[in-house]
Amino acid sequence: MFCRVLILCFSLPLFLLSGSAAAHANNPHEAIGDDLAEQLASQLSHNNHSHYGSNIGVTRWVLAETLEQPQAGDSLNELSHQLSESIYAHLKERNLSLIEFRAKSYISVAEEGATLLSRNVDELEQHPEIDWVLVGTLSRKDAGTMVNLRIVDRRNQEVLAAANRYVPKHLYWPNKQTELVNGRLQRH
Repeated sequence: MFCRVLILCFSLPLFLLSGSAAAHANNPHEAIGDDLAEQLASQLSHNNHSHYGSNIGVTRWVLAETLEQPQAGDSLNELSHQLSESIYAHLKERNLSLIEFRAKSYISVAEEGATLLSRNVDELEQHPEIDWVLVGTLSRKDAGTMVNLRIVDRRNQEVLAAANRYVPKHLYWPNKQTELVNGRLQRH
């Protein structure tokens, strides 16, 4: 009995760790986010921009043609949301200082749960301490999307780093026959 408990104690953590690592590695959005973050961090280092002490805010990525967020039902809506949210972890892994400007100064507790993030401007810091902003555009190209990112200095609008990556459509819109493109239903 003691041996079974001992084996279980040692094998359970290994099992749990191997499953999460495999899930992380097999997620195409994670690989894309990691590649984009590496490009940005590398350029900041090569261009001698000291990012230590500079706070970065991350915005939601928009369509290059309109500079507006993709509509619900558009295949780029989910891609924009998933990549712009996941880039936080990849940039933090590279020791970049990130500011979550959607964080309130208090935690809201309700029946549904507790939250800190908000999009209500009345609940947010009016002047967050952000030096640089990560912005991104999405542009349809061939059978996929070109993701273009820039880190912009808020003081002078200088582009400090840029990254891009082509994302094949099957990675973000698998097995879907129709989507909304520019307000029109499109079949594939």
